[in-house]
Amino acid sequence: MNENITSFSASEWLRYTRHIQLPEVGAAGQLKLKQSHILVIGAGGLGSPVALYLAAAGIGHLTLVDGDVVDTSNLQRQIIFEHNQVGQSKARAAKDRLLRLNPDIRVDAVEAFLGSDNAAELVGSADLVVDCTDNFSARYLINDYCCALGKPWLFASIQKFFGQCALFTPGNACFRCLFPEPPINVEDCNSAGVIGVLPGLLGVLQANEAIKYLLGLPTPLQNHLLLVDALNLEFRSIQLTRSDNCAACANLAGAPNLPRETPPQCTLDTRDIDTREGTRLNPEDFRNRHRQGDCVLLDVRSPTERQAFHIGGQHIPLDELPQRLTELEGVETVLCYCQSGVRSGKALALLKELGFNGASLDGGLLAWLRFIEAQEMK
Repeated sequence: MNENITSFSASEWLRYTRHIQLPEVGAAGQLKLKQSHILVIGAGGLGSPVALYLAAAGIGHLTLVDGDVVDTSNLQRQIIFEHNQVGQSKARAAKDRLLRLNPDIRVDAVEAFLGSDNAAELVGSADLVVDCTDNFSARYLINDYCCALGKPWLFASIQKFFGQCALFTPGNACFRCLFPEPPINVEDCNSAGVIGVLPGLLGVLQANEAIKYLLGLPTPLQNHLLLVDALNLEFRSIQLTRSDNCAACANLAGAPNLPRETPPQCTLDTRDIDTREGTRLNPEDFRNRHRQGDCVLLDVRSPTERQAFHIGGQHIPLDELPQRLTELEGVETVLCYCQSGVRSGKALALLKELGFNGASLDGGLLAWLRFIEAQEMK
């Protein structure tokens, strides 16, 4: 028996046999994967398939960054988690799952969100960054630190049936070249919804490109934006152009110029939503206000949503509210609710303009059901 130290253990060699048999990978390529460090930011819908496939592929060091906890509403698409992990740290729960899948790799769990306080260290130590977040603020932060530190990163976003994916590398167009300013009126999965398999589809694309990039294989997503339409099963690629005036990637010669401030938050434009004090109530205050008995509960969702599930009260869809105000005659106080809180906020703004008092359920039925679930667990 040869007692010399080898690059792989017997179990690793058996585990990665199908990779090693590929001429494009081989033992040398698999060793590259073993010696690589990938930073995965976000352990949700995208992060689940990304982390699972990268761990299975033998990426030697994975760092997972997520400050959230597992919620029941996550389980429809975040396949790395199980029902009995609801309430646990996403980063820690994901780490445990990955090590059960592949105990031969190193997994670090960072139970915090990416911010200006930890981005330099986390991004600087990785060979490749994979963005699995769900908001533009995080993407701008990732982009700016990757540009400053010369790190490649993979972007993906999902909504409803549609997704986008791109690989940004030093010297080519960056995310700010594509989106110089944070867009407004951008819904996330909480308000717009998403088909459960879509993050799996985009996450697999990210993992595929990450592995190929580390192996030095062709990566068609480099300097290109892939548009995915899962409803019609259509894929379209757009070549990106670097901007000479980009605030992030232009004039990067010399020492890294690390961002000093958190990039602007990109959220829904809520200028038409009444946000005065007292108009949005958390679930507990919303329930207590309803129990006083001098108000009407109003569901402003669609008829289909109403039929599927509701918590009582009258039902007038938001788009029908102006024409059906007579149904609220004699009512002074209206408590509005919807799925995520956006439509109920708009309904309340309209009602207040017409002299009604009331409040909107902050976070909508999603927040309400989480509150009820927590009460039942006590």
